[in-house]
Amino acid sequence: MRIVYIIVKFLTLPGAITHAFFEHMCCRAAKVIVDDARVIQANEMLSHIDHELIKRKGASFDICFIPFFLNLLLGFLTLMYATVTIYYFARFSDVFAWICLYIGISMLTNLFPQVEDVMMLKENFYGKKKGIVSKILIAPFYAIFVAGAYLEKFGITLITSIAFSFAVPYILGTFIPSLYKFIA
Repeated sequence: MRIVYIIVKFLTLPGAITHAFFEHMCCRAAKVIVDDARVIQANEMLSHIDHELIKRKGASFDICFIPFFLNLLLGFLTLMYATVTIYYFARFSDVFAWICLYIGISMLTNLFPQVEDVMMLKENFYGKKKGIVSKILIAPFYAIFVAGAYLEKFGITLITSIAFSFAVPYILGTFIPSLYKFIA
């Protein structure tokens, strides 16, 4: 499965690079020492930054959540234009829309943190006897991160990102009524 992971990461390199960039910036902001800042490697560190163990709870959450949220936001924004243009207005000759579709899918494929970072998040929040409120608040994010990290480890996030791209115009049609009459 490691080969599938590496192939998916190389196919979605724009999203891998942006995720690593956001992760590196979060490590610098949290003053976590970065051991290896190389982004393009043919191993499990592709699209991730090798850093020291995170001791603080807030830094652990930030390093998992902020790259996730920023890649999700950028991926969804680029998919908005691309999917409506290509899938439902049938403008197949729009090269910019195809580029946006590729970038959006690659960003959504590279959302999740590494399994080791998620386990460190668990240890920082759930390993101690205090703070029941923070444990309750972090539980949904932890569940999403664990599921996504394992899906990404086996390359399944590429399939889910492509499937999500077909659903984006319907999601937009729910919130933008004028778009709905074009879709339906």
